[in-house]
Amino acid sequence: MKIGFLSQALPYLPSRGGFRLYGANLLRQFSKRHQIDLVTLLDPEDEPHLDWPKPYCARIETISDAAMPGIVRVAHAGVVRILGTPLRHRVTVGKLLRQLAATSSWDVLHVEGAYAGGLVPTDMSIPKVLSVHDSWTLRCAEMLKCSQTHRERLYYRFLRATEPRFERKIYPRFDVVTVVAEPDREELSKVVPQATVQLISYGTDTEYFRPVEVPKVPNTLVFHSHLGYPPNIEAAMEFANEIFPLVQREVPDAVFHLVGANPAPKIMELTNRPGIRVSANVPDLRPAVCSAAVYVCAIRYGTGLKSKMLEAMAMHMPIVGYPGSIVGLEGVPDVHYLLAQNPQEFAAHVVHLLRSPQRSNELADAARKLTEEKYSWASRAQAYEHLYQQLIESRQRRSGE
Repeated sequence: MKIGFLSQALPYLPSRGGFRLYGANLLRQFSKRHQIDLVTLLDPEDEPHLDWPKPYCARIETISDAAMPGIVRVAHAGVVRILGTPLRHRVTVGKLLRQLAATSSWDVLHVEGAYAGGLVPTDMSIPKVLSVHDSWTLRCAEMLKCSQTHRERLYYRFLRATEPRFERKIYPRFDVVTVVAEPDREELSKVVPQATVQLISYGTDTEYFRPVEVPKVPNTLVFHSHLGYPPNIEAAMEFANEIFPLVQREVPDAVFHLVGANPAPKIMELTNRPGIRVSANVPDLRPAVCSAAVYVCAIRYGTGLKSKMLEAMAMHMPIVGYPGSIVGLEGVPDVHYLLAQNPQEFAAHVVHLLRSPQRSNELADAARKLTEEKYSWASRAQAYEHLYQQLIESRQRRSGE
C-alpha cells in the first residue's frame, strides 16, 4: 500500500504532544509493510529531529511552521475557526499533496490533526482518513473546569464557541474521522452528524514501557505527566491536598513522587511539604515510575484515553485512579486497576495496596497483559490498515458500478 501521511507536527520519538507521538509510532509500524510519503509542518524547535522519520519514509517534505506574533496568531486562529479555512500553508500544502498523490499513486491519505485536515484540497479523489484524537468541543468544556489562568479561560471559551463551525466544515470532507475514546466519538457524532467517526484507541510502546529492574522504594506513590498541563496540575494538587494527607495518617512515611516535564510553580511549591518530591524533566522517567510501590492518577478532567495510564500499566504498576483517568480504557475495575469515587476511597485503596504486595502484583500483572493484548502500536497500526483497505475496496466497488 502507498500511504500519503500529512501531519501538523513532525513525527518523532521520544517526543511530547499527541500528533508527534501518535504519528511517529504509526509511521514506524506502517513502514514494515507499506511505502510512506510524509508531508509535515515543521516547528523550528523540531528541526533537530528531522533525521528520525527518514528510515521509515520513502520521501519527506517539510513546510516551515515558524511561530507568529501573539496578536497575529490569535487573529489567524479566529479566521481558521470562523471561516473553517486555514489561510496559512493552505496553498503550499494543497499543491504538494496533489503533486505527490499523482506521482506516487497514493492509495490513501492519512492526516494527523484537525488543522492539517483543513489544508487538504477538497478535490483529492483518494480515500482520506483524519485522525483528530479527541473532540475539541468536549475538550474545551473539560478544560474550562480546570483552567489555571484568566487567559486560558478566555481561550477555551472562544474555542468552545467557534470550534463546532470548523469541525462541521472540515470533517465531512474525509471518509472517516478517528478518535481515541468513546466519549469523543459520541460528541463528534452529535456536533458533526455528517461525518463518519470511528474509534481507534491510543497505543503505547510496550517494548519501551516495560518493568525496569530498579529497587522498589517502600511506601512511595508516583504520578507522571506533563506537569504544566491544567488537568494534570489539578490531579496532582487534588492528590496532594485531599488524598495524600489521608494516606499519611495510616502510613506516616509515605512519599508522593511527581515525575514530569515543565512543572507549574504550584507543583514545585508542593516540595515544601513533608513527603512530597518532584523530579522535573528527567531524561528517562521509567526508573522513577518503576521504583514506586503504587501509581496514583487523580485526574478528573480532560478528553481522550490517557497515555500516562497505558504507560504505567505497561510498566507493571498497580494503579489507583478516579473515573476521569480511565476514560476510553478497556480495563476492568478491580482486575486491571482500582477505581475510587472520592478522596476517602482513593486513600483507602492506596493504603490497601501498600499493605498488600500480592494484590498489587495481581493488578500489575493484569495491567501489563492488557496493554500487550489491546494497546500495542502494532495493533493500532493494524486497525488503521484494516480501515484503509475497507475504504479502498469501497471506492473500487463504487467506481465499478
